[in-house]
Amino acid sequence: MTKATITRIRKVHDYRVFQRWTDDRRANNFARVNLLYGTNGSGKSTLASLLRSCAASDAAAARAQLELAASIDGIESTVTHATEGFWSRVQVFNAEYVRENLRFDDSQGPRSDSLLTLGKANVDAELELAEVERRRAEIEPKAAEARVAAKTAEAEVERRMTEVAGHIVDDLRSSPVATYRGTNTYTRRNVRNLLAGDRTGFDSASTDVAADRGLATSSAPRSYTALFGGSLTSVDEILRESQALLKADVTSRPLDQLAENATGAEWVQRGLQLHEHETECLFCGNEISPERRAALAAHFDRSVTDLQARIDTQLAHLKECRQSATKLADSMPRDGDLYPDLAGALRTARSEVQDRVDRYQRVVSEVEGLLNAKRSNPFAVPEQDLTKTDTPTLRAVAEVVATHETRRLAHEKEASAAARRVELSRVRVFADEYDRLASLARELSEKATSLEDELRELGQRIITLSNLDADPVPQAAELTASVARLLGRSELAFTPSDDGKQYRIERSGFPATHLSEGERTAIALLHFLASIREGVLAGDAPIVVIDDPVSSMDEGILFGISSFLWSALVEHTYASQVFLLTHNFELFRQWVVQLEGAGRHVLGGYTIHEIRMRHRRAGSAAPRRAPELDPWTSDPRQSSRLRSLYHFLFARVATSVIDAKPDLSLAARMDLLALAPNAARKMLEAFLSFRFPQHIGKFHLGMKAAIDAVDDTNIRTHVERYLHAYSHNEEGNVSAMIDPSEATVVLRSLFLLIRANDPKHLSAMCEALGIDESELFALSS
Repeated sequence: MTKATITRIRKVHDYRVFQRWTDDRRANNFARVNLLYGTNGSGKSTLASLLRSCAASDAAAARAQLELAASIDGIESTVTHATEGFWSRVQVFNAEYVRENLRFDDSQGPRSDSLLTLGKANVDAELELAEVERRRAEIEPKAAEARVAAKTAEAEVERRMTEVAGHIVDDLRSSPVATYRGTNTYTRRNVRNLLAGDRTGFDSASTDVAADRGLATSSAPRSYTALFGGSLTSVDEILRESQALLKADVTSRPLDQLAENATGAEWVQRGLQLHEHETECLFCGNEISPERRAALAAHFDRSVTDLQARIDTQLAHLKECRQSATKLADSMPRDGDLYPDLAGALRTARSEVQDRVDRYQRVVSEVEGLLNAKRSNPFAVPEQDLTKTDTPTLRAVAEVVATHETRRLAHEKEASAAARRVELSRVRVFADEYDRLASLARELSEKATSLEDELRELGQRIITLSNLDADPVPQAAELTASVARLLGRSELAFTPSDDGKQYRIERSGFPATHLSEGERTAIALLHFLASIREGVLAGDAPIVVIDDPVSSMDEGILFGISSFLWSALVEHTYASQVFLLTHNFELFRQWVVQLEGAGRHVLGGYTIHEIRMRHRRAGSAAPRRAPELDPWTSDPRQSSRLRSLYHFLFARVATSVIDAKPDLSLAARMDLLALAPNAARKMLEAFLSFRFPQHIGKFHLGMKAAIDAVDDTNIRTHVERYLHAYSHNEEGNVSAMIDPSEATVVLRSLFLLIRANDPKHLSAMCEALGIDESELFALSS
């Protein structure tokens, strides 16, 4: 175990009235026992709440950025809200603790049959149980409704996938793929698998569904075997052989008449065959002389006939070439003979082959013309201007036919692939709708699941909370005895409930009704002190902070509370440090008297401070109110002002008036003015209650009687202005009711009012409190 104490409160960045606050090293270093007095609105309870926020590690603590100086096992350290292992030891009793640890089961407040739940574990469990049961009742119908909506959305997804699967079967039931042949083999599961898988597969979906569907459901086309199987004589060979004939010479003796007339020579040559055994010409009837016959024989000798025979052979060959080229062209398939999607490539190849055939036949025809001319007149050499061209082949068309054949032989595979493309296309079209429907179904299902999970957790939590085993602290008998000691009366008695987690409260033997706020605070304080005592609180010795323990309590039980706290926290030294914060002057006075009386016998020493609101100027900004922590005087004479609240207030206001200078800053004037609505008024109320006892409790009547005793018009004016500004002001709002420049004058006028009504009393108060009366009225004239 380590022992830690808080030495100083250095900084607070942002916590309610503590804004960019520093202590300016005004306060003394804290001891083990520390007493802080502050009036309402001084920041006292805010400071306690800040320490509680740090102990609870809530968000406000992080924003506050509190910085403390602390001593941990004798080592000076800096502590922030995030310092590990420090804040678990800080235990704070304040109004928040009372709210958290004291609860009646009746929502309208305590009644005669109410059960008191005491202890944070039990209070929290009871509150949480009520909230958990409320939440379960709230979300049960929502969970059921959400699940119905989710199932409806899921059913819609299933229905649409079934429809898409049906369309695919309708398209492809006659394909070679058995999966597509029925809705019992191709189902929404197939569609879901495609949509849930890698969607890049949709890139191969059909771009022409009709064509792919036709392919997928068609039978294999017939093989095409009509392609020309022969070969054509090459153009080079034709030209080479033909040109040799065209250039050939004959050795006969030509007749000039025939040599220059090819047509005539051809006619005469045919005539020789007709007149071989004739002596007269069948045409003209003239005699054919032996000489003429010999001349013609010399003209048409064997070299001529041989050449003509060779030309005839070549012409016959050329005729065959033309016929073969025609057969080659005619053997090409038409568009409908092959797969439809090959028609484009087929037309291109067919056009290419036909062009070559046409050029080939033109060349052959030109050669035939030249050879016929040569045959008619072997003695002439015809002019040649032949265009060379490629020999036609069916290679381009054959490649398309080969593709057809390859596909025909693999038709089932192609049909299956086409069917797959159709399937992908149908599912891809549905993908966006599926995503929308599936997303909606998923969201609704997640919502339903979340609510159902929460219901299960709530059910488990209800079981846990209903069986929570956390005994109240303190026990019933101890609570009865301590409350009697604290309140100074034994009318309240506590008995545990059947489950041992609550108390039944009786007053004088009957069910207690309407516990006062003071009684409730007393019970909560007892619980707090019992929960931090040695042997109950695990871990390091606690740093105990108690804020306003006698708030809303009767003055008659204040001494009991004070002595109980002194015994529990000062005489017992289990707590490593104690902070008692109060706005109750009497409790403060009692503790000051006890601390000063005990002196050095208080283990670890003590400090006394007063926390008050002061106006501070930050740079060029207007002064703003901020708490200041000031040490209490160590002068015994000054401590005498604690004889009563009246003495204290008289000394406070009088000292402030004396300390005021003519060149007082605006912030100081506003601090002085802040005394008017609270300290000054209470001081006047106390004076008037004794000076005019017939008007006690009637402030206005008492003030009227006091003012009537004043002859000075200026004093009357200032007092009446004060009365007008603050007679109904209980909150200390100083929003420009009196000009700050008049603060000293106004407050001094109140002392003038007291002197005018009872000068001996004022002089006696100044003497008792060590106040120089002449200084108090030094600038009154």
